[in-house]
Amino acid sequence: MAEVKNLKESQILTSNYPYYKYSLDYSLKSLQRMGAGPIEFYACYPHFHLDDVSYWDVKRITKKLADAGLNVVCFTPEQCMYPVNIAALDVNARKRSLDVFKKSIRYGAEMGAEFVVTLAGYGTLDEEESCAWRRSAESLGILGDLAESCGVKLVLETSPREYTTTHNSKDVVRMIHETGSPAVKGMIDTATLGFSGETMEQAVEDLEGQLAHVHVADGIPNGHLVLGEGRLDIQHMLKKLDDAAYKGPLSLEILNDKYIRTPHEAMETSFKRLKEYINNC
Repeated sequence: MAEVKNLKESQILTSNYPYYKYSLDYSLKSLQRMGAGPIEFYACYPHFHLDDVSYWDVKRITKKLADAGLNVVCFTPEQCMYPVNIAALDVNARKRSLDVFKKSIRYGAEMGAEFVVTLAGYGTLDEEESCAWRRSAESLGILGDLAESCGVKLVLETSPREYTTTHNSKDVVRMIHETGSPAVKGMIDTATLGFSGETMEQAVEDLEGQLAHVHVADGIPNGHLVLGEGRLDIQHMLKKLDDAAYKGPLSLEILNDKYIRTPHEAMETSFKRLKEYINNC
């Protein structure tokens, strides 16, 4: 890898992603043990399921994080495994999903987060996608206004039609323009570029300066694997981000069932390797 001039180790976020079968206390102690600091907080059961928590839980868990030397930079509600869909055709489902994200924005802001990772919602596969797109843009406009008032940014992921209306970086930019909200931005996930068929350099260029967040994981080309266990050229991708003078988070989304029993090892290995990629050129 050529010399890195702009990326810094301080941009790396660890996360509680691979610990979803362990307690929050176990997760925080594990992250503390590996020397983590800034994190992406994955709001899922049993750590922080949004249907089960209140404002006082936010205060309690924020203190736990601080006691462990951890600070939340990004807040990510589970929205793939749970029925959360801000573009749902059913009005009640859409309202409930919007409420999940309203909580995420408010609770994330209270925990100190700058970003909330967001899927734009999806329609059924037998309807015109343009219909789902309109519902998605309307919902994101509502959420964008709230995010702006709370001082956080919604960062839009890309994924296939089964999960979201934004399938590639050009879709993300189009959605940002349609919502009209300065609080809606783009992101890149190294392990989902295979779905969109984009290269890192193409995704950065297509986002037109709207890139605010990056998920880092290995894959074949997908899979959210430990760095070094897949086929992705992560170092090349980092160099392209460096060339673009990217200053935002590099968040480790290590999330695969193969690490259910070894979450500490999975996160620590990726944390060490990402630091090596940045520092040992």
